[in-house]
Amino acid sequence: MLLLALGIIAKIIIIQFVNGPELQQLAKDQNYVIKQVNAPRGNIFADNEQKTSLAISVPRYTVYMDLVTIKEKTFNQKISILSDSLSKIFNSKSTVQWEHDLRYQRKKRNQYYLIAKDLNNNQINRLKDFPIFQLGQYAGGFISIKNNKRVRPFDPLAKRTIGYVNEKNPDNPIYVGLEGAFNETLKGQDGKVLMEKIWGNNWRHVDGELSEEPIPGYDIYTSIDVNIQDVAESALLNQLQNQSAISGCVVLMEVNTGYIKAIANLTKDKDQETYSESYNNAIGLSSEPGSTFKLASLMVALDDGKIKISDSVEMPGTYTFYDNNVLHDSKWGGYGKNTIQYAFEKSSNVISEIIYDNYRDEPQKFIDGLKEIGLHKKLGLPISGEGSPYIKDANDPLFSGISLPWMAIGYEVQLTPLQILTFYNGVANNGVMVKPKFVKEIRKGNEVKEASYVEVINPKICNNNTLSSVKKMLKGVVDRGTAKNIKARGFEIAGKTGTSLIAKGSSGYGNKYQASFCGYFPADNPMYSCIVVIQGPTQNIFGSIVSGTVFKEIADKVYAMGIMKSKKIEEIDPYYPFSKDGNNDDLTQVLKSMDIPLKKEKDLGDWVSSHTNEEIVNIKERKIVHGVVPNVQGMGLNDALYLLESQGLHVKVKGSGVVKKQSINPGKKVDKGELIIIDLS
Repeated sequence: MLLLALGIIAKIIIIQFVNGPELQQLAKDQNYVIKQVNAPRGNIFADNEQKTSLAISVPRYTVYMDLVTIKEKTFNQKISILSDSLSKIFNSKSTVQWEHDLRYQRKKRNQYYLIAKDLNNNQINRLKDFPIFQLGQYAGGFISIKNNKRVRPFDPLAKRTIGYVNEKNPDNPIYVGLEGAFNETLKGQDGKVLMEKIWGNNWRHVDGELSEEPIPGYDIYTSIDVNIQDVAESALLNQLQNQSAISGCVVLMEVNTGYIKAIANLTKDKDQETYSESYNNAIGLSSEPGSTFKLASLMVALDDGKIKISDSVEMPGTYTFYDNNVLHDSKWGGYGKNTIQYAFEKSSNVISEIIYDNYRDEPQKFIDGLKEIGLHKKLGLPISGEGSPYIKDANDPLFSGISLPWMAIGYEVQLTPLQILTFYNGVANNGVMVKPKFVKEIRKGNEVKEASYVEVINPKICNNNTLSSVKKMLKGVVDRGTAKNIKARGFEIAGKTGTSLIAKGSSGYGNKYQASFCGYFPADNPMYSCIVVIQGPTQNIFGSIVSGTVFKEIADKVYAMGIMKSKKIEEIDPYYPFSKDGNNDDLTQVLKSMDIPLKKEKDLGDWVSSHTNEEIVNIKERKIVHGVVPNVQGMGLNDALYLLESQGLHVKVKGSGVVKKQSINPGKKVDKGELIIIDLS
């Protein structure tokens, strides 16, 4: 026994003094670790005064309970009240079940018992006021871990352009759309937090100087107008469904600046019934444009002095080239003898004969003319995946005797819809080709960190006489040509239709068509340029019907929205103190900071309504009852989303501004997960 005792003492001395430091460090390494805290990602905003959010990071919380740290007397006195409170906010368990589980976990000495996940600010603030929890982390065992969740309030609007980031696989990260292009700007600087291992694989936050708060990312202010975006997507979707088409895209650009106001991309899903934004066709789809390319062909010939649009040409309807290769007009028998302008307006394939006759001995001169415009270069967009333009040289092994006439009418060349639009926008912009832009500013709060400016790609795509001629032809297409069906009231449209067969790789062409319309409006003083491309229509194949009608619907609504906006501005008194309904503290702080007089009742709750007159803003309480659909009419988007989501509703947003209508009437009992649509204007 004496020898055994001496052995034990010797072993203790060895562990304490010889192996002690190493074992202590090992224990420390196992029980404490510094973990990364992701920074709140910057927001992506639309282009309007309301700062409508296209993508935002909203705080979400996971709540745990340390059942060991609570004193016995406190626990026994208040556990029943806490259980009752928890059952009301988390009704998956009854009061009895909550109390049973909490007592059982206390006996197990659980220091990290999960209460709930994915809670919003409103829910977390309610929990903090519950019995026991109100004592805090060390006396009440209340542990909350904050995370950030990415939300797109207008999903699926412009889904592919807004994009996403997936860095779960470091070897193959995925960067899509604006989220991917501006990832470094948006993601901010991650923080650090010291975590203590409790039991198993459970950890808890430990306050200390080793923790560092994350720094939020910068905000991106885009050029996207949600109202125009909604119009564009709706018009495109309706036509795709009517035509049972494969896919389609729309881009609307501001002529002078190149700012993209709307971009929609829809592709038929596997179920062959629904459409979604699975691919950004406008940016990535490089295809043979067809007749919309005839504008570039004639621009080169006009600039070289080979032709004038008043020149007469015979249009028999059939045109034979090298090795008996034949092209036909869409009208049997052709269009007789008329001017080149008329041929363009009717989209006659005699244009291929015009180019062939003038350049067959020097085809590279024609190709160089296309390159001088800049059609062979990528636009250099920040969004990844831009398709490469394809315009082959005369010495290319694939250049044949029929290449020149086919290129003249938009075959054996490839361009993306946005590249075609950029060219047409250059015509609308008096010959100045500007780079398409998606982002106007990068900000940190209200501080502008980086501003976007107009970027000129080609300061002069053609001479002034040529520019005047092509503008005249584009206007004629809509006045009396292939697109006369889309003539608008109150303003004029200029543009060009396009109908082309879709290539099937090296096996030639199938029986599927691509229908296009590209142009601008108003024709005499262009504000917007637009392209519509629809692939695989089944009811009709012509660009004027399939894509032109979509263009007209967008142009009509954009024009009408512009009139309405100017009218509203005239009617608003600039000194009238207007305010939205919303959060009491936020509204009070804003009104006071702007020195706007306000009158409010005492002891108001968190949510209020505001009523304005000529001299003052009156603030009254707006009752919010848990389990009942709240009235969010008159609120801004952020407050409305916050309230509706906290009740467990799934929210879909239409428009921008102030909530004018909600699809579920206030006062109805909440059905968790039910869809509610709110209309803003």
